[in-house]
Amino acid sequence: MRAIFFLLLLVTCSNPKERPGKSCHAGTERPYVINGVRYYPQVHYQYSAVGVASWYGYDCQGQPTATGRKFDKNKLTAAHRTLPLPSVVLVENLENGKKVKLLVNDRGPFAKTHRRIIDISQRAAEKLGSRRKGCVKVRVTCLPKESQLAALDYHRKPYPSKP
Repeated sequence: MRAIFFLLLLVTCSNPKERPGKSCHAGTERPYVINGVRYYPQVHYQYSAVGVASWYGYDCQGQPTATGRKFDKNKLTAAHRTLPLPSVVLVENLENGKKVKLLVNDRGPFAKTHRRIIDISQRAAEKLGSRRKGCVKVRVTCLPKESQLAALDYHRKPYPSKP
């Protein structure tokens, strides 16, 4: 039975033209619930917000991300609650003006405060000059063209640039 289900999944994902409006994003586009809060992943790359970034590293090193790849604290990656996976964002530290492009390949942050809009890798925090501080005020802007290329790199159907 498992083999039949797997084959059906492969067939439906292998030719998206046969299923208009459907794409295979490994479940990353489905709504999900964390700590009683329901999140609705976006299906486009329009996003710009100001909030707080925190960094993560040691506890997550080597753990699978929502995209299935292993987390590496030394890569320029991030976690976001609703952006399409993967996406590429420009993160600007509003305290010192430093900027870095990050690959969003995981879900989070799920801290109790909603001021946090993105979790960034330890390496990203170093580039932004915020590692010692832990949290920093940032502007996060999704980059549609880079995000579409990242989707192809992950063997996923890219989303449209605009909703």
